[in-house]
Amino acid sequence: MGRLGAMGLACLLMVSSVQAAFWHKPPGEPERGFGSRENYLTDTFQEYQFGSASEGDQVWYYVPDRLKYGAKAPVVVFLHGFAAFIPKLYQTHIEHLVKQGNIVIFPQYQKATFSGFLSEAGLFAPADQSVWAQRAVVTVDQALDELGAQVQADEIYLYGHSLGGLIALAWQAEGGVPIAAGVLSHPQVNAQEGIPAFVRAFLEIIEIPWREYAPDIAFPVVILNGDVDTIAPLEQSREILAALASAPSRELYIAQRDRYGYPSISPNHGAPLDKIQGLPAHFRIFSVSGELDGLDWRYYFAGLDAVVAGWRVAIPFDLGVWSNGRPVKPLLTEQAL
Repeated sequence: MGRLGAMGLACLLMVSSVQAAFWHKPPGEPERGFGSRENYLTDTFQEYQFGSASEGDQVWYYVPDRLKYGAKAPVVVFLHGFAAFIPKLYQTHIEHLVKQGNIVIFPQYQKATFSGFLSEAGLFAPADQSVWAQRAVVTVDQALDELGAQVQADEIYLYGHSLGGLIALAWQAEGGVPIAAGVLSHPQVNAQEGIPAFVRAFLEIIEIPWREYAPDIAFPVVILNGDVDTIAPLEQSREILAALASAPSRELYIAQRDRYGYPSISPNHGAPLDKIQGLPAHFRIFSVSGELDGLDWRYYFAGLDAVVAGWRVAIPFDLGVWSNGRPVKPLLTEQAL
């Protein structure tokens, strides 16, 4: 074979390998273990609702037709991200929890009408984040009262995405019900992060003093984040981790972007959200995506599943393999120094 022929063959092989890598598919949901459907007890559940969207005290709660412990069940308090105040944005995760026999409470702690949201956005009047935390605490208490004896009182968990992670850090200080453990998913504790400077100049936000609250938090905390989050960057998660001085355990997991195949695995700020049709363009500008993929099942769903099952550290995540058997980039784990 001549030199030109050899070069041509090499180029052909290179192009073939690139095309093959591009077409390798990421893993989907696992068949077994945390994040899978292995422990589903029922496919049916009841949804209840009370409160007002205009007042910021609307609540949904979900009760499976078969409770995990027969007459009682663990409760997951699901704290949404900023303006992500309808359960539909997290529906698959909520149903995944409920089908395992858990009760889920979803407090809509921000005003969810157009005028109400604008009134609390910090543009025309100061936005007091502590008011949101207080609403969450009060409305969850009301939901727990309605649930009554169905609640396994020593197994109430917090799951907070983005702003919900900040609300979770204020939970104990605001007098919230005792918590068995908390999972903070891409916690956003800096209200200015990710906001363009020209917008920031018009905002007035009274922030939750989480640095005062965190050292006294007395429940185990697991933090889930990703290396491409530009809204709640890793520096915020590391600061939270260091501040949780009294937590019985605390651990930070970091999912890594993996572009080996298509679509890529992208643990961005919106990764914990469900599949969102017609995602607004301004969400994409901030690297927020809305899809339901293997990362949801194997990372966010699995992490909370493990905590509800009693894991607090060294959670055995399985991120799976690409369609050709290549392992997905592993999680990084950090503990407080």
